[in-house]
Amino acid sequence: MDKYIAFVLVILLSPVDIQASYFNTDRPQKIIGSFLNEVEHIDEIAKFSNAFAFSPKNIDDITRYLDANVYKMLPVISISKFLFDPETGLYRNDPYGIIDAIEMSAVRHREILFLLDEPLWTIRKACCEGKPKACHDIENRYADTLSTLRSVGRLLRQQFPGGGVIHIEAWAELVLQKQAYPDELAIMLDDAEYLGFDCYGNFYFCGSPELGYYSQIEYGSGVWDTMQALESANPIGRKFFLVPGGFLADKLFDDVETLLDQLYQYAYLLSQRKEIGGLGMFLWSDVIEEGRFFVGARNIQPIVDLMTLIAQFFGVGNKISP
Repeated sequence: MDKYIAFVLVILLSPVDIQASYFNTDRPQKIIGSFLNEVEHIDEIAKFSNAFAFSPKNIDDITRYLDANVYKMLPVISISKFLFDPETGLYRNDPYGIIDAIEMSAVRHREILFLLDEPLWTIRKACCEGKPKACHDIENRYADTLSTLRSVGRLLRQQFPGGGVIHIEAWAELVLQKQAYPDELAIMLDDAEYLGFDCYGNFYFCGSPELGYYSQIEYGSGVWDTMQALESANPIGRKFFLVPGGFLADKLFDDVETLLDQLYQYAYLLSQRKEIGGLGMFLWSDVIEEGRFFVGARNIQPIVDLMTLIAQFFGVGNKISP
């Protein structure tokens, strides 16, 4: 109980803008979609999606994705790389290029989610690469990072009143936090409407030889406890967000059955709790990342079929013209 009291006191004393207009998480449908890295693939996921996430290759890509969204699905824009300064290993409070790119779009979106993809893990990696400011921020429990990302979220909400923030953290970051502070709650952005984690692998045995293997329920419970404490301190309608894998890649997902099992387990969890707000599958398109080839879900028919069934169960999707 002491850890919850201390955590709530820290949040109450943090400079959170309580007047911010937060994203409405009380929605008639669960958010369901996939992560894209090719703008041409938006049409392919529309039949089983009411949202799509994407990682723009450059600022102009933001405009292109938004213009291609003819089905008016909820866009989830991965913005972390446009805020990260590789020289310092920290984030900058500079979302103005993102804002300009959105305003350039010919399609006006009433709602937008801004994805912070593994932001704390990114700081930790910068520390391991010899960035002293990043190491100092980790020692301070990410105070600088949280303050910066809080300010970014505030600016984006002010510019786009239907906007919100989703923070997905790496499983490895959660493990290392727990090792360093076993009695503390996981650190997550207190100003994000959606919180979650990612771990791509066996649902009951996910991790690495270096850091160990754990059930994904264990990772999720850590983020869930933080979410509940944050919501108790400052109710904004926070919800949990699920990120199952939808790809095949060496040493992550080696077989379709493991992939299907994780997606099925996540879909079941989505159906069980109103505090779980959505499911975003990573990823739809093929990609080569750090020398490793990822076969995306668009080329794995059993995953496409299961996603279609999940969408039908939750009443999600668009009618596609033949």
